[in-house]
Amino acid sequence: MRIPKMEGLLNTDEMLDMKPGRVYAAVSIVVSENKLIMEKRSFSENDPWSGQFSLPGGHLSEQDKSLKETAIRETFEETGVDLGKNSRYIGYFGPFTPRNRENLEVYAYIFEIPKVVKLVPSPESEYLIWIELSNLKVENGIYGKEFKIAEGTIWGMTARVLEKFIELYQMGTK
Repeated sequence: MRIPKMEGLLNTDEMLDMKPGRVYAAVSIVVSENKLIMEKRSFSENDPWSGQFSLPGGHLSEQDKSLKETAIRETFEETGVDLGKNSRYIGYFGPFTPRNRENLEVYAYIFEIPKVVKLVPSPESEYLIWIELSNLKVENGIYGKEFKIAEGTIWGMTARVLEKFIELYQMGTK
């Protein structure tokens, strides 16, 4: 499967205007064979998104040169997938802000890998799964847009990111 052409729909440069007082993070949308990686977060009292479904990702660190690098590093740490080696970078979109952290800006980076690989969960993950793109149908839920999957419900900011990705994906196929 090849991700459709999304030229003009996504940003590809790394020229983000980072504002003082804001916190930045990146998530990865890793696609292969019409599937994407989804993470069920482990329970932790220190994690405001504990137990929820999310995309691999995390906060910009001092050693990261860009948010794209953050997405690549966090994906490797959380899934064992090395996007720096065998992936095709498509572009990014955002920002998204979680409703419980208004000073946080999250950008979504899209990568394609040639085949579905075994995922290696980190302690941050209860488990990792590959989800068929065709199974992602947005619905209206208690907290806004959500996706029902066999394993549970994807909601919140992750649902907003996936909804935008699916919209861009469908625009790219036209």
